[in-house]
Amino acid sequence: MCELLSGKQGSVNSIPVPDLYSYHEEADSRIILLCLHASQQPTTERVIVRSPDSDVFHLLLPFCDAISKPLIFDTGSGNNRRQLNITDLATTMSKQLRDAIFGLHAFTGCDSTSCFAGKGKLKALKMLQGDQDLQDTFSRFGTLETISGQDIYKL
Repeated sequence: MCELLSGKQGSVNSIPVPDLYSYHEEADSRIILLCLHASQQPTTERVIVRSPDSDVFHLLLPFCDAISKPLIFDTGSGNNRRQLNITDLATTMSKQLRDAIFGLHAFTGCDSTSCFAGKGKLKALKMLQGDQDLQDTFSRFGTLETISGQDIYKL
């Protein structure tokens, strides 16, 4: 259950928000639902997501088109804290590349997938950016229930 909390003169009101009910337990992906809801509110100027986890960045990128307000990712800690404008960043790359980054993320090591030992995500991302066939393949990950043998062979 999700509730909207509001306060006024020392009292707190709680209102159920049925649009946000979800049985999905992973907080990283539930953030997308919350961002969508927040962007639809008339008083929202921009949506800011605070997380030190790069997984959240990889989830926000392919969904930013559906979020109707500017989407900001506030990440890092201490002196290394920074804000990335996901909406602006997304305009610099194709939808297919954003979707492929999402698929690559699931393949190389999201919270529910083990990464390849000694292989960083940055090297895989650079390979993806320069290879249209890999973009085609990875952009289908997460949109299909099964992956074809042909797609696995390409990897």
